[in-house]
Amino acid sequence: MADIYAIFGILVLLGVSYPAMLTTWWLICPEKVEESRMRIIEAPRRSFGLGVASAAVAAIPAALFFTLPFQFTQVLGWIWLVIVLGVASLGASSIASDLGLRVNWKNDGAFLSLGAFLRGAVILELASAFPMIGWLLIIPVGTLISIGAAVPSILGRKPIPEKAKKES
Repeated sequence: MADIYAIFGILVLLGVSYPAMLTTWWLICPEKVEESRMRIIEAPRRSFGLGVASAAVAAIPAALFFTLPFQFTQVLGWIWLVIVLGVASLGASSIASDLGLRVNWKNDGAFLSLGAFLRGAVILELASAFPMIGWLLIIPVGTLISIGAAVPSILGRKPIPEKAKKES
């Protein structure tokens, strides 16, 4: 019985901590979250493609670190994995921000920005928790889009001007 309580407690803590983590990114790095959000809105396919490329590039050092038999490289592999997932969570914060803005728009702007953001984060979390569709579609595609939108924002790349987008 204690095992069931432990598992239930862990799931509850994870359910509460994910929106809190996304909110932390939103409050600490509002400019980066907004840049990532704009990238996702303006060019979702480009964000997905860049996310696939970034994940492939990030997988190479991770594979090297984890396959080498030294404990130091194993620790470096875990550090690298935390960094990559941190970038993905910053991008997920921008998805939650956009969801929150859309919820607020549908509700005629009745929510404060923090309330709208938290609603967006909870919506993203619950959509990801939905069996099969959330696990096999929302999580992988959302993670790749998140990474693809967050990497240029973190690296300080400027968004593509509207005029250049129309020409290409």
